[in-house]
Amino acid sequence: MHVLPAELPDGRKVRPRLMLDATRLLLTAAAGSGKPGGLYAYDVNTAKATRLAALPRPSGTTLFPDGFTAGQGRIAWWTARGDGDRRTADLWTVPADGGEPRRLTSAPLPPASPAGRVTGIAMGIATGIVTGIAVTPDRLAWSTGDDGVFTVGLEGGRPRRVEGTRGQHILSWPWIGSPGTFGDTETPFRSVTNVETGEKHTRNDVMACGVTICVTRPDRTSIAHVQDRDGRGRRDVDVSGVGPQPLQQDRFLTAQLPDRALVHDLRSGVTAELRDIDPQVRFRAPAGSGLAVFRRGGDFVVVDLTAVR
Repeated sequence: MHVLPAELPDGRKVRPRLMLDATRLLLTAAAGSGKPGGLYAYDVNTAKATRLAALPRPSGTTLFPDGFTAGQGRIAWWTARGDGDRRTADLWTVPADGGEPRRLTSAPLPPASPAGRVTGIAMGIATGIVTGIAVTPDRLAWSTGDDGVFTVGLEGGRPRRVEGTRGQHILSWPWIGSPGTFGDTETPFRSVTNVETGEKHTRNDVMACGVTICVTRPDRTSIAHVQDRDGRGRRDVDVSGVGPQPLQQDRFLTAQLPDRALVHDLRSGVTAELRDIDPQVRFRAPAGSGLAVFRRGGDFVVVDLTAVR
């Protein structure tokens, strides 16, 4: 767990995005005081923030940088231009140690709606997983609204839709699924498909799902049933305060109660409790973010879920 200020020394507000490695946390800083928005690496040991890059904002930009991920020595994100039925997503990359951002490609977005956002973005790496967001070995992949999953080579070019992925969203490559993470009532990723093997799994009447497991709470108590997607290996776990959400790292659920925040580890059955968390400020972690982020006064409290063994 790391605690860091919610502002840079110059007063600009920051937001934690992901862990670049075991000690460096990627932050985005808002524009202000004549300074552009930017990417910063915050060293959790020295409490020092180092600027990595500017955040370009092309003319007509209406949705600002989001969807951050990292891998293969790069950081990637997206922005959007235009309104209504004519919106375009710009996909960007920059070296993870800093440099000049590059627009890798641009692609049409669906009409503005909760479903019309870039819902997952991933950098290609050989291991197949980076910060919980999945990848291919040599391409950038993203899902957008109900249009499906798209990829583009790391050298840029025209994006291509992955065949048969309309209505699907990236969970952890090569796993995609539906429904996506937008909305407050539907459980994300009840259905998942492996785009490389064609393997499919579907579970109904669940409150949270990951790649391999799902969580049900039939009697509406705090005790939930955790099972493999095929129904095997049932165990009971306390999931107080949890609502519909994707599992982080295929094992974690988070909750915010009026007096505390909770991080439930479904693998060990252990729950971490964080006191004095601001109940009015909530951060919804996208599938595969690998972080649980909370506010405590003028600070962020960040739990690096990728570091839990």
